[in-house]
Amino acid sequence: MEDKTLDQSLNIGSEIKLFEGCIKNVKIGSIKLIREVRQVMKDLAYDFKYSIGRDKWTSDDGKTSVDWPKVEAAYKKAFNMVLIGGLTDEEYENVDDNGLGELETLLSRFL
Repeated sequence: MEDKTLDQSLNIGSEIKLFEGCIKNVKIGSIKLIREVRQVMKDLAYDFKYSIGRDKWTSDDGKTSVDWPKVEAAYKKAFNMVLIGGLTDEEYENVDDNGLGELETLLSRFL
């Protein structure tokens, strides 16, 4: 019981496993944090997994344009906001398929 109370006072929430040897704690969502995450994510209509490693794209009619690196960077920024200690570039690059699933659903509790 004391550990849970201490975690809550330190704003530490549940754990997620991103790959073997990398377990991160998720921050408890305060109203302020929820607002900040929503601000970062407000214009993104694409799933995280779909945005990984894609180049900029413009539709054939020239009306629709997606800057995929910008979308992926926004997700990375949001992940760093909600994970205690954030994600290093090396950790981000090593996230496995199960970790991708964790990251896909991670932000839903803040949006």
